Amino acid sequence: MKESIFNELYLAGCKILKDELLSKHCSFKIGGLADYFIEIPDEDALSLFLKNIGSDNFYILGYGTNVLFSDGGYKGIVISLTKNFKEITINGEELFCGAGASLSNVLNTAIKNNLVGLEFSAGIPGSVGGAVYGNAGLKDKWIDSVIKTVEVYKNAKKISLETKNINFSYRKSNIENAVISGVHFFLKKVVGNDSLIVVSESINRRLKTQPLNFPNAGSIFKNPQGHSVGKLIEEAGLKGVSVGDAQISKLHGNFIVNTGKALAEDVLTLIALIEETIYKEFNIKLETEIKIIK
Repeated sequence: MKESIFNELYLAGCKILKDELLSKHCSFKIGGLADYFIEIPDEDALSLFLKNIGSDNFYILGYGTNVLFSDGGYKGIVISLTKNFKEITINGEELFCGAGASLSNVLNTAIKNNLVGLEFSAGIPGSVGGAVYGNAGLKDKWIDSVIKTVEVYKNAKKISLETKNINFSYRKSNIENAVISGVHFFLKKVVGNDSLIVVSESINRRLKTQPLNFPNAGSIFKNPQGHSVGKLIEEAGLKGVSVGDAQISKLHGNFIVNTGKALAEDVLTLIALIEETIYKEFNIKLETEIKIIK
C-alpha cells in the first residue's frame, strides 16, 4: 500500500505496527515478523483498508488460538479487528456481536441474559469471527447451529449471509476471500437457567484433558470419521516425543505444546512425523485443523 494510505488509516484510528513479532499475537507463542500489523477499530476503518489494499497480501487474525506462523514471519499485512468489533448487543432472543468479540465473552453475556444455545462453546478460545470461519464446536454440535446471519466484507462491500447460504461442515466453512465483521446469533430465552452448571462441567473437562499449562494452538488435526486422533497418536507411541522445545503433549496426543522457545520448524517436523506414522500404522491420512501461515 502507498504510504499515504497508512497515514489515512492512522487518522481513522488504526494502530499500525511495522516489523511486528507475531509470536506476541498467537497462543502458540511462535512466529517471526509481519511486515505490518494493523489494528482496525471500526467498520469505517475496515472499509478504508479494504478499498485500498490493492494486490497486497493480508491475513486477518482473530485471537491467534489455532494458527502457526512461520519462523520467517509474514510478508504482508496482518490485521486484527478491535474496539467496536468487540461489542455485544442483545435484542430479545437475538445476540449480535462483532467478529472481534471473544467467544467466552459472548457466552457469558448470553448466560447473564438467560439465553441458551452457546453452552457447547465453553472453554473454546478465540474470537467469534475465527470460530464462525472454522465452524468451531464439539464433535456433535457446531457454532453454525445457532447462527442466523453473518456479516462480511467481500470485494470491499458489506453483505449479509444467511446460514442457509453458507456451506458449513466439520471445522470449516466456505466463507473465503471475505472478512467476517459481525454475527447474529439466534438463541432461546429461558427461566431458571442452569447453563452455569453445564459450562462449569465443560471447562473442568477441558482442564483435565488438555495441556492448558503450556502455549499451544489447540487440536492439531481434525478427527477422521470414526476415529480420535488423540487416541491414534497414543496407540502409535508418539505422546511425549519432542523436537527442540516443541512436544507432542503427554496429556493429549492431538496437542503440540511449546515448552520453552519452540520454533515453527520444530512443530512442522512433529506434524510430519505424526502424519507419516499414523498413515503407516493405520492407513489413515490426517488433515490439519490448525492454520499454517507462511
